[in-house]
Amino acid sequence: MSKAKKLESEVVERPDDITVTAPESHENFTNIKPFEYWNDKSGSDRNALVILNQSIEGCNLYKLWHNTELHVCADGGANRLYEYFNNDTNDNRSKYIPDYIVGDLDSLKDEVKNYYETKGSKVIPQITQYSTDFTKSMNIIQLYFFSSESRQSLDSVQDFNNGIAESLEKFNVPNNQAAIRIYILSGIGGRFDQTIHSISQLYILNESVPYLQLFFITTSDVIFLLKKGKNYVSYPSKSTFHDKSSVPTCGLLPLGNNEVILSTYGLKYDVTNWPSEMLGNVSSSNGVSGVTGFIVDASDPIVMNIETSYAI
Repeated sequence: MSKAKKLESEVVERPDDITVTAPESHENFTNIKPFEYWNDKSGSDRNALVILNQSIEGCNLYKLWHNTELHVCADGGANRLYEYFNNDTNDNRSKYIPDYIVGDLDSLKDEVKNYYETKGSKVIPQITQYSTDFTKSMNIIQLYFFSSESRQSLDSVQDFNNGIAESLEKFNVPNNQAAIRIYILSGIGGRFDQTIHSISQLYILNESVPYLQLFFITTSDVIFLLKKGKNYVSYPSKSTFHDKSSVPTCGLLPLGNNEVILSTYGLKYDVTNWPSEMLGNVSSSNGVSGVTGFIVDASDPIVMNIETSYAI
């Protein structure tokens, strides 16, 4: 039995609004900013947008697009982007052209492929079935941000089976890179197996490529992974992502292999030394009380979702 389990756990109800002081700069913690793209002053450096093959109706594509530097469609995600503008009368479709379209291209419509190619998109077939179109998109993002040389390699991919992954291996990108925030549309919802795959990627990429910070965007929440250790989840204010008088709902979901011991400060129901696992305690229907942020200390990585009330 671990030392943490021997400590007495505690649950404390907090006021709807409390001020949480950010950890000191010398402390070892991860600063996570899930709503950074909503802040027009944040800039778009090392921010990427990925569109997968599920409906993106109801999402604020415009805000996401303009606050991200790189735009990638995974195969049929290009169809979804194209269809987003079907009822648009201002020719906005021609203003939102993805940098790359990648995948085995079994879902990409010829009409869509031809349209985006003529507008400047780089379409890269990668037909290997040993990785998903999602993974192929992650590989493109790593190559794009690593160096000018690795970025240029994306313009001359010759191996349409698995050339991007082989290029990534050749460049041997180290894991001490500055964080890349990746906002993913339509990764959650739709087919259940695809949703589970998306969640599994949060854990897998946290181990293999820890500098990638993934945020799955839905019409009702943002979903991301908290790392092992102390996490400070920060935002300018709760009104950044929530316009209701009620406390934004959130959840801490232990979807990995291990029981997670949690201590939090800034949630509606804060916990101390609280064991959480799928066959035991799960902190669902909790709330965000921290005015500009909250702290979660976790013994292992854990999935978090935060309710949003804007179309983001």
